[in-house]
Amino acid sequence: MKQILTVFSYTFKEGIRKKAFWISTIVIMVLLGVMCAIPRVMSFFDNGEEGTDTKTEYSGTCYLVDETGVFEKEIEYLKAAYPGMNFKSIEQDEVKGLEKAVDESKSRNVAILSIQEKDAAPVLEITVSNFLSKVQADTITDACNKVWQSHLLTENGLEKGEVDAIQTPLTYTQRFIGNMNLTEYVVGLLLTFVVFFAVYYYGYGVAMSISSEKTSRVMETLIISAKPSKILIGKCLAMGVLGLLQLVGLMAFAAFCYKFILPEGFQIAGVDLAVSGFTPKTLVFLIIYFILGYALYAVMNSVCGAAVSKMEDLNSAMMPVSILVIIGFYLGYFTSVMGGGSGMLSKLAVYLPISSPFAVPFKLITGEITMKELGISVFLLVLAIVIVTMFSTRIYSASVMHYGNRLKWKELKKIKTN
Repeated sequence: MKQILTVFSYTFKEGIRKKAFWISTIVIMVLLGVMCAIPRVMSFFDNGEEGTDTKTEYSGTCYLVDETGVFEKEIEYLKAAYPGMNFKSIEQDEVKGLEKAVDESKSRNVAILSIQEKDAAPVLEITVSNFLSKVQADTITDACNKVWQSHLLTENGLEKGEVDAIQTPLTYTQRFIGNMNLTEYVVGLLLTFVVFFAVYYYGYGVAMSISSEKTSRVMETLIISAKPSKILIGKCLAMGVLGLLQLVGLMAFAAFCYKFILPEGFQIAGVDLAVSGFTPKTLVFLIIYFILGYALYAVMNSVCGAAVSKMEDLNSAMMPVSILVIIGFYLGYFTSVMGGGSGMLSKLAVYLPISSPFAVPFKLITGEITMKELGISVFLLVLAIVIVTMFSTRIYSASVMHYGNRLKWKELKKIKTN
């Protein structure tokens, strides 16, 4: 135990002193803060615009040029169909001047609605400042469609009450059986990426630490004071604790930003940004899967670091493990993009040890996994870690003091079988 703690202390201190650790932490925190601060800043401007709107009564203006004469008579109906939009009738010769004024002012609340008759039917052209315009072209089009339909039905002898009854929209409600919403879907996908990068980055850090110590001959000193198997465990534990500290710190900072910086009631595409899936149980399992996923790939990466004598050979030695982790990530990611579900591929991603660390976080957030499935997944992942660690420790012990040409996988396989 003392040997493990010695290696752990040395590796942990070495990792926490690196600039990369602090720079990456600060950069991610700044990005999180900025992402949460942008809606807060935008809400100030929206409040200012709302104050102006209450004085003028309208949030925007739509200038109407009507060659048919039908829509101009129904301006009050258009106002009722699009509350907050002030419809004003203008002449055709005023359009050019208004277009120039809208372009120069970049106003997002102004539109010009030109209606021309073509083949006995009106053709609508809605002119706005740019794609960021707040004017809802669909709402204007729907209102104009009803005006035109009402005009045609009235011409064919129908009473106004009959026309209104025909145009009355059907009401409906949409009910979801599952608990997943848009916010949890997006957050689940983000967590898949976060766990992947954390597992890959710190697993790579183990291999980098071992190979750099072999290059600088520090490993020869460590071998004297600790057994190779103890060195392997100590290094994996140190990098894992370092990664866990960074991950928990970033999650705590994200929770702080969500609570105190993000505006209350903030919505994305009309959906409240509320993640009901973030429970203490979810948080505990997220940490467990990060630890287990890291442990699986860290012990494999340690063999890669021990197999090389020069730093430039490390990337090529890690190629098989990198391919394995990418396959696992994409299996988890694509089953998440498809909304999880209970399909065969989705279950494979949950139970397969190389992919479960990336597939389960999404299902935890969206509530699409049972305790039984979690238990089986964790058991299989722990079993895989034990088996891989047994082989990796043996290979690591035999190759850590190897100097010269990089050991190939065929040679490592011979070491394992000997």
